[in-house]
Amino acid sequence: MLPGLAQCAQLRSQPVRDLAYLLTAPPPWHSGVEISCQRLLGPQGWPQLLALDADPGPLLAWLAARPTRRLGLYAEALLAYWFSHAPHIALVAANLPVRDATHTVGEFDFLLRIDGEPYHLEAASKFYLQLDSAPHALVGPGLRDAWWLKYRKLASQLALAQHPAAALPAGFEQASACSRLTGWLFFPAGAADTHPAIHTAACRGWWCRLQDSWPQQHPHSRWLALPRLQWLGPAQAEEAATQSLAAMRAQLAQADGPWLLAELLPDAQGVWQEVARGFVVPDSWPDPDLLATLLPRLAA
Repeated sequence: MLPGLAQCAQLRSQPVRDLAYLLTAPPPWHSGVEISCQRLLGPQGWPQLLALDADPGPLLAWLAARPTRRLGLYAEALLAYWFSHAPHIALVAANLPVRDATHTVGEFDFLLRIDGEPYHLEAASKFYLQLDSAPHALVGPGLRDAWWLKYRKLASQLALAQHPAAALPAGFEQASACSRLTGWLFFPAGAADTHPAIHTAACRGWWCRLQDSWPQQHPHSRWLALPRLQWLGPAQAEEAATQSLAAMRAQLAQADGPWLLAELLPDAQGVWQEVARGFVVPDSWPDPDLLATLLPRLAA
């Protein structure tokens, strides 16, 4: 079982499991204004998630009305469902733009009333791989994003209410700005992370190149390649959907780009549960041209 995610693993519906992950997982780094998970869950949060897992139809219909292939939009749709249905939360606005003449300055992710109190909430789910020991060297697998870029952007997003063009609903002029960050950080197999900004309980995984020996928790574990919209909560699968280590290595030898893999073991009910995850990247990763484009943005 993955550390800190045991409750999520109890849930059988993937979207419900992903929603529980977004509400309960530890943040990957310290923002300084992280809202507590308990505040978002409320007093009936976990019973409500269990009931939704028993009958996920309403959530599935909500997502079907908002189809997307982008992980960030999928996560936003899950949170919007919760903010629209949790009895202690009122969703006042989502993705509210701030425009200065014809220029869009930014966007409020969510404006909420939680137990009657106004909040401006910024949410993000990020997946970064560590290239070297410098904090800015946590980069996205596609080399188009990086922790340092998101760290700086989040600070400006949280201060958006102070912009002269911000038109806030009544009662939100002095709303508390807070964040809900989730995601995974991946470190070279066998390496330790020492970044002071990283949360001690952050969800951690490994990364290695295809030709390397992959870390394996158990000799009889099986493997599952995770499509992007299955990157959030802990993976579950029937045995028929999983592969042996040898079969997975052979499959990825014919594939392009980085792949996120889950290693699984069966639970007492015979459901294969994720026990670890990692990125397997091509032997040529990181692409020097993409990295050359990213590094000046980090240095700016």
